[in-house]
Amino acid sequence: MTEHHCGYAHSVHAENWDITTRTQVIAGAGSVARLGGLLHERGARRVLIVTDPGLRKTGMVDDVAATITTAGPAVTIHSEIPANPSTASLDVATAVARDARADFVVAIGGGSALDAAKAVALLAHTSLSAESLDGSEEFDAPTVPLAAIPTTAGTGAETNGFGVMESADHRKVYIGTAATTPELVILDAELTVGLPAKVTAAAGFDAIIHGAESLLSQGATSLSRAYATESLRLTVAALADAVADGSDIEARSRMLIGSHLAGRALSLSGLGLVHGIGHSITATTGTPHGVALASIAGPALAFGAGAAQAKYADLVRVLDLDGDGARAAQRIEEIAATVGLPTNLGELGVGEELVETLVTKTLADAVTNNTPLRPSAEQLAALLRASIRSPGKDQ
Repeated sequence: MTEHHCGYAHSVHAENWDITTRTQVIAGAGSVARLGGLLHERGARRVLIVTDPGLRKTGMVDDVAATITTAGPAVTIHSEIPANPSTASLDVATAVARDARADFVVAIGGGSALDAAKAVALLAHTSLSAESLDGSEEFDAPTVPLAAIPTTAGTGAETNGFGVMESADHRKVYIGTAATTPELVILDAELTVGLPAKVTAAAGFDAIIHGAESLLSQGATSLSRAYATESLRLTVAALADAVADGSDIEARSRMLIGSHLAGRALSLSGLGLVHGIGHSITATTGTPHGVALASIAGPALAFGAGAAQAKYADLVRVLDLDGDGARAAQRIEEIAATVGLPTNLGELGVGEELVETLVTKTLADAVTNNTPLRPSAEQLAALLRASIRSPGKDQ
């Protein structure tokens, strides 16, 4: 649709909304100190903290656990969630929750910990294994209530009930239901201070792609576009500063709020081709999610520009550019390069031998269906091969 309606680039006449929220969101520096009291108010007695080993080593997780126990609940900590968590790792975490008889799960960390906690909350009161799930199950058992405390600004995983996991055969699978949406979210930018520059860059770029793809998605609505627009204004302006100075609390705050808004946008709209390819790269090579997105973002975003000119015009305006959708895609690629991320598959070491596998996995990924123009297998293979042959930033 290229025509404008009353000065607005998209018709809202055919939109149908049914939005129910169950989440309390608290934002502010130092707000994690309220966690123990908030859990006590909710009747929590046995809390399981789900996190990763790196974060546990910083002491942050034990500090949070202390605030909980001071308020009354007992705490068990499971800190063995890997990056890109496997279904096998989820089964281990779920067993810990069952043994502890956890009545509340608290996720602390990046997207991997938050996604894993959703699976634990879903499976703890069942006898099911994460590895056995195929998405067709009906869950009669109640889920365990969940609180989410992101320590990176990027995934927006705290805004929805679904997690992305890796199966034993290295496919990305989605686990969760609306019932595993966190009922409590704490956005405390102080917890992101000092995050390594590489992690800040990769996570923050993920947030930018969430905003961009939510704006362009076939499922976009006026509400998701509002979230996506403000998220992009915050994250595009703040990412370089957050990467350059890990103690910049203003940049960190903007990234955390922007990431949350982008998560709300994608929960309504869905994502697109950048994430479809990115999921496939990560599942095949183990490349961190945000790095994988950066390596393909430019050409994947540019691919659909001719099929959704009005939506791309919105992206151009949000990025404060002159030009068309191709220029918007180029600008986002430039942001990735500025913060030290790869901008083509060649820089990742992806070779021609992986093209067929990546094509198959990308076209099977549900998010690819939301992209403005779904590629054929041949078009996608050509796009990937062009990125593999593209010279790196330093060449």
